[in-house]
Amino acid sequence: MFNGKLIAISEYIQIDETDQIATKTVRYRTVGDMTCTAAIESDATTIDEIITEITQTTLSERGQTRIDDQFSDAAMEDRKTKGYF
Repeated sequence: MFNGKLIAISEYIQIDETDQIATKTVRYRTVGDMTCTAAIESDATTIDEIITEITQTTLSERGQTRIDDQFSDAAMEDRKTKGYF
């Protein structure tokens, strides 16, 4: 977890002593990669179940999952200038 967000463990993510490691069933809100998009804990296994979850949520999933927003207001724009998109 990073600031309460579920982040996949990979060679691209630096883990420190305050991180909590756990196995969860998750889904991702959008196409992205694990360095800029956090997962959402979910047991949904079909499109209909995902749609039901999305229509019942009261929080913005986009706001919950943008990891870059935790680093700086311009983090995504910085990625663009470096050729990420």
